[in-house]
Amino acid sequence: MEIQEHEIQGNQIEKAGQGVVNWVQGPQKNSVFQVLPPDHAGPKDLSFVSNSSQLKEALERHVKTLIVHEFCLKETPQLPVDLLLFKTNNIPRAMSVILPLFDDKKLRFEWGSDYHPSSVIHQTAHLGKNVKVGPLAVIGAHVKIGDNSIIGASSVIEISARIGARSLIHSQVFIGARCEIGNDCEVHPHTSIGSDGFGFVSDEKFKHHKIPQLGRVVIEDKVEIGANCAIDRATLTETRIRSGTKLDNFCHIAHNCDLGEDSLYAAGFFVAGSSKIGSRFMCGGNVAVTSHVELVDGVILAGRSTVTKDVTEPGQYGGYPLQPVKDALKTIANLSHITEIRKQVQKILKHLQLSDEK
Repeated sequence: MEIQEHEIQGNQIEKAGQGVVNWVQGPQKNSVFQVLPPDHAGPKDLSFVSNSSQLKEALERHVKTLIVHEFCLKETPQLPVDLLLFKTNNIPRAMSVILPLFDDKKLRFEWGSDYHPSSVIHQTAHLGKNVKVGPLAVIGAHVKIGDNSIIGASSVIEISARIGARSLIHSQVFIGARCEIGNDCEVHPHTSIGSDGFGFVSDEKFKHHKIPQLGRVVIEDKVEIGANCAIDRATLTETRIRSGTKLDNFCHIAHNCDLGEDSLYAAGFFVAGSSKIGSRFMCGGNVAVTSHVELVDGVILAGRSTVTKDVTEPGQYGGYPLQPVKDALKTIANLSHITEIRKQVQKILKHLQLSDEK
């Protein structure tokens, strides 16, 4: 199926952007067909403009529809009367409400029928209205899927799993038995939800015996999980990711963890078992959190930080061992001087005829 070209008019932009994007001038019936940056756009495109140089370039390229940061309008040149102009005080926020008008994502999942003939759907599974199931997908016994959800090609939904309404499960996703996905969630390709947690006990001969993982994973509403993530089922109870949280690619959430609401996890985040992370957490890439620790609400971690004990106060932290972020930046800056400091100490010891041996 060929994806159709969009035609979006100015009044649709104004309606979608209410409270974020405001009309300034120009004909509301202007049509645009795609969104491009100012240095690529033309008369039939929409561009977002963050600064005066971008505005100048857009005007030189005769772009007819612009969403401009309001500070650019303080020293605005003469604007063409046929320019449809909107203003905003937050370009990323404006993009979040306008770009969905141009998003073709769901058209990727058109297979000619709601259930592709090569999919396998158990007779006891219950699928709501307008659910789409892709080629070679497998839906197990007693699975429940809410209205308007999509299951991508070659995904596997095991026995008694639950998926809410309007959720999008991309291709080649695994959702294990009895796990739950909420409403309005999105899970990207090659992610595993509900694989076994890493539970073993070693005997006196250093032989390792598996502890069966009998729990489940619960993903609450409006959670997005990137590609190639692994979220392990709990040993006995549940691993939980709370509503509004977003995970980047290549994140690992171990068994029995609890991730708080409205948090942002950058790529390469790893947390070991039975740790609890509060709401409104944010982190840079490649952060690690050890097992059995708790982080309060409102913690922000710099990239490549490591947490080895509880964090009891909200704030910004970084480094290993973890420090307040200002101290961590000083520590990183000082590391490059350690070799030179050591040489200087050796010279001082030699001058004082002292030995550095303990």
